[in-house]
Amino acid sequence: MVHRIYFSVCGEGYGHSSRDMAIARELTCAGADVLMGSYGYVLERLKKSFNAVEVEREFEMMGNQGSFDLKATITRSSSKAFLFSRIISDERKVMEDFNATCVVADGRSAAVFAAFKLGLPCIIISNQTSLMPFFDDGTFFLRLIGKSVDFTLKTMTALTEEVLIPDFPPPYTVCLNTLSKSPHTMKKQRFIGPVAAINHENQEPPDIKSPFVLTLLGGHSFRLPIFNGILKIADKFPEINFIIFTKFKSDNIPGNVRVFEFAEDISSYMKAAELIITQAGHSTAMEILTLGKPALIIPDKGQIEQESNAARMRELGVCDTLDYDSLEPEHIFEKILALLNDIRFRKRAMQFSELAKKMSGPQKAAQIILELSGRISCY
Repeated sequence: MVHRIYFSVCGEGYGHSSRDMAIARELTCAGADVLMGSYGYVLERLKKSFNAVEVEREFEMMGNQGSFDLKATITRSSSKAFLFSRIISDERKVMEDFNATCVVADGRSAAVFAAFKLGLPCIIISNQTSLMPFFDDGTFFLRLIGKSVDFTLKTMTALTEEVLIPDFPPPYTVCLNTLSKSPHTMKKQRFIGPVAAINHENQEPPDIKSPFVLTLLGGHSFRLPIFNGILKIADKFPEINFIIFTKFKSDNIPGNVRVFEFAEDISSYMKAAELIITQAGHSTAMEILTLGKPALIIPDKGQIEQESNAARMRELGVCDTLDYDSLEPEHIFEKILALLNDIRFRKRAMQFSELAKKMSGPQKAAQIILELSGRISCY
C-alpha cells in the first residue's frame, strides 16, 4: 500500500507551512510519499525539505499602516474570484498527476473542491472555522460579504472528512473565539493538540550567553516602536541579554543586546530563552506553549486573529500583553520585569507544555491522514 499525500498550503505568512512541514515529516517517516503545493517564499521554503509544486495564489492579504485591511484585501483579491474555476482545475491536475490518495488543505479552498471532484478524502487543517469575527465590526457591505465568505467556508467543511484543529481542546483552546459554533462544523472538528515545527535535536544556539530574552519582530515598519523600546530599557537588566530577530538597524545597540536578521532554525533560540516577546500568530503561540515559555505578546494592531489569540493566552495565564497604544519604554520595562520575576507564568506555561507532549499533535494528524489514505489505496 502506497500512501501519496498532497498538501495544498497557503503562502501568506509562515504559520501554515510550519505546521504542515511538521506533519509531513511524520508522514515521510511512516513511508508515505508527500507533495507540497504553494507559492512565493513559502514554496521556496517547502522545496528545501520536500517535493513541491507551484499553485496559484487564491487571495492576497493587504495592510494599511500596520493594520490588516479587510476591504483592501477583498478588493485586491476580487479578480481571483473570476479565475477560481481555473485554480480548482490546476489543483485537480496536480492531484491526478501525483496520483494522490489523500489531500490536506491548509488555508486553500480550491484544493477542497478539487479533491471533492476526484472523490479523494480531504482534511482541512485550520485554527479558524468561522470568519465572521473579521467582519463583525465592518460596514453593512463588509458584513454582507462576510456572510457569503462564511457560507463558502461551511460548504468547504461539508465536503471534507475532518477538520483538524492544531490546538488544545476546550476550555484550553487558544483559537476558541475564531471557531464556528455551527453544529454542522463542530461535528467535523477534532482537536489534535499543537502542531509546532520545533527541532528537538538542536542544542542551545552558539555564542549566546544565557539568560536571555528573545524578541521576534520581522521587518514590518509599524513594529519599530517595539525595537526602539527594548533598546532603551535593555541596560536596566544588566544580568539579562536580549536577542532580537528583525530587519531594523540602529547605531545605538546596548552591550547586552544582539540583533540578527535571520536564523535557519529559530526553535533553538526559543528553547533556550527565559522569555519570548512576539506577536500572536497561532503557530507562534503553539510553539511558545509547546516549549513552556512565558511570553509578552504584542498583537499587530487591527489583526483580529492575533488580538483574539493574545487575549486567550492572557486568560490562560501564560502571558502578558501590550497594545500599540502602550508601547512607551517604561511599560515595556515593567512587563518584562514582572514576567521574569513572577514564577506563576512559567509554571502555567509548563503545564501546557506537558499537555502538548501528551497530545502529540503531529503524530496524531499523520495517523488520521494515513487512515483516510488507506481507504483509497487498500485495494
